Amino acid sequence: MKLPFKLSSLAVAFAVFALAIPATALAADSQNSDEPTIVLVHGAWAGPSSWDSVVRRLNDDGFRTVTPTLGLTSLAADVATVDATLDQIRGKKILVGHSYGGAVISGASYGRSDVSALVYSAAFVPDAGDSLLSLGTGFTPSGVIPHLLWTGDPFAYGSTALIDPAFFPYFFAQDLPASQAAALAAAQRPIAFVPVFVTPSGPVGWHTIPSWYQVSGADRMIDPNQERFMAARAGASTVEFPTASHAGGITVYARQFTQLVERAIETTSQNQQ
Repeated sequence: MKLPFKLSSLAVAFAVFALAIPATALAADSQNSDEPTIVLVHGAWAGPSSWDSVVRRLNDDGFRTVTPTLGLTSLAADVATVDATLDQIRGKKILVGHSYGGAVISGASYGRSDVSALVYSAAFVPDAGDSLLSLGTGFTPSGVIPHLLWTGDPFAYGSTALIDPAFFPYFFAQDLPASQAAALAAAQRPIAFVPVFVTPSGPVGWHTIPSWYQVSGADRMIDPNQERFMAARAGASTVEFPTASHAGGITVYARQFTQLVERAIETTSQNQQ
């Protein structure tokens, strides 16, 4: 096993088959077999539908996409879900992560020769030993914590949380039309806050896999300065959308972000020739 916390049980494999495969969006069968499959990993308080605008554009351009569903119960389990999803796909893959999905793809890519590139949108990029909370040290916190709705005692291990839908647009999607922001709020999925945000990352793939990073300049969930720091530390080729919210990079700026993903595909393909 590549990670000390990766799960390899039959239960995980079954869960990936049941959850990830129905969420798969496939391009036309005429896709060039040499083209990589693009695996897009959603963030916390989100689901695969958050990628709809990007997936549609990638499919229109002839690329095959897969959008696995994370359980959002722990970083270890979510890394295992993506790792198992990758095992089911033949050929090269590009991993794309939004927000918490960035931590997931960083771990799932470790030690894999079939992942050609990592692409991040307003995402966490931990190094081994970092937690999502520790990554925020020295940066401005989002202010969303008081607006979480908990299933149990706040911050109790295993207690899940949602963002109050009344505050979701302000923190997550202030640049989206009200109807679209409300739809994202309604589609959000609860997270087990402590296992997701406090668990240290295992080894990560970005030390050896080329990466691209999109900074959301008006992000209210992750300090844009923190995004710039993580991108620079990873040596990522970076673009910034100055007015993008946390979700804006893959919605309002979906066309430009899709171009970033395709630039990563083109660059890595050329380097492998």
